[in-house]
Amino acid sequence: MSETHTSSYRNVLVIGGTGGLGQAVALEFAPHAKTVHLTYHGRRAAAEETAAAITERGGTAEIHQLTLPDPDTKGTSIRKLLTRVTPCDVVVNCAVAGQAAVATVANAETFKSIIDANIFGTYQVNSISAQAMVGTGGGSVVNVSSVITRRYIVGAVGYVAGKAAIEAMTRGFAREWGAAGMRFNTISPGPIRDTRLLDMVPAHVMDGMTAPGSEELAVPAQKVASVIRRVVGTDFAAMNGEVVVVDGGFSL
Repeated sequence: MSETHTSSYRNVLVIGGTGGLGQAVALEFAPHAKTVHLTYHGRRAAAEETAAAITERGGTAEIHQLTLPDPDTKGTSIRKLLTRVTPCDVVVNCAVAGQAAVATVANAETFKSIIDANIFGTYQVNSISAQAMVGTGGGSVVNVSSVITRRYIVGAVGYVAGKAAIEAMTRGFAREWGAAGMRFNTISPGPIRDTRLLDMVPAHVMDGMTAPGSEELAVPAQKVASVIRRVVGTDFAAMNGEVVVVDGGFSL
């Protein structure tokens, strides 16, 4: 860490920090956190690249392997992770599972796997983070939804259902844990450049889908990450249980 580095946060945990928005969030917090912790499922090399980029920006990074949902319903691996990164001020949950599958009985197993990963995995992260962070003064958790909960894309029923549930779940955590010093908010971005999730959307579906006044469909991940950092900051200390749309007007 450079001598000029000043920390606004103790530890920041980015769940799913190997690429796309997760990587951008990790880099965004690099100059502002004592240590940025990021998790990966199977892409260790990508996690190491992100960690190296954090170091180049004068920050300190640690990487951790994590699978969501934790097969143990009590989330033992997540609990061990939070113990390692305590005291933690910020958790940003960017982990996501997505696979194109239209709403048919034949795709029921795919739907269930996406729901399990996105909804129950998020529940485990949120509940264990809340318990761990309250003991060290509270903190802020940000979950990531998507504007396609408002502008549906054919073939994404599991992904859309999971993201809509995350928004409702976040409000529930905000209501139940707010008095204990916890804040839970949701960021709902539009399609993000350089993300593997865009690959699941057929080209003909993407045609003509642009934000008002723009030729671009996708939002730069860095711009979304910048909003996330501000949402967890002291200027937004009164915000709890909200869904913040960051899509350049795509969902209008």
